[in-house]
Amino acid sequence: MKEAIKELHKLLTRRVPYEQTQDGLYFPSEGLVAVGEWDVYVNGVFDESVTNLVVTEGRNYLLSVGFKGGSAVTTWYVALFSGNVTPQATWTASNFNSQATEFTAYTSATRPTWTSGSVASGVVDNYSERASFVINEDSQTVRGAALLSTSTKQGTTGTLYAAAKFTNAKTLDSDETLDVGYRVSLTVPS
Repeated sequence: MKEAIKELHKLLTRRVPYEQTQDGLYFPSEGLVAVGEWDVYVNGVFDESVTNLVVTEGRNYLLSVGFKGGSAVTTWYVALFSGNVTPQATWTASNFNSQATEFTAYTSATRPTWTSGSVASGVVDNYSERASFVINEDSQTVRGAALLSTSTKQGTTGTLYAAAKFTNAKTLDSDETLDVGYRVSLTVPS
């Protein structure tokens, strides 16, 4: 993620104008789109891929680090949510649980770490080490995922970068797994 932020930082420090679109941040003069995408696996089988919303708090984080010398987050965490809601730009780390109903019925005591691989061709992701959730209660429904800077389940501090609602809700039982990969890419639209 740090490398992707550096690439975005280059665009932002050059004061390249951008627009928030449904697909991500669009830099018209550069012909680039910054997109976040979630790949979801249920019990080891690919289920779906969805794009996300970079919330205002996430965009402010990028601007703070890029323009104001703000502190970069060194470790990001993946959270799930069960609320039947669509992510909004106004979501923050402090209201994430109350807005989305953070899903906590998994065995880990904390949110799993988003462990990124190398940056290559304008892409960074955790696909080689997806965040894994082992469900610990029957009949649990998961509807989305988010990337936050704190590990505490239902925590109200830190930064919320992005969130996405899955196309299809996932109903899982005890000992089933949900694995989530998150990719940030800078692409040239076709």
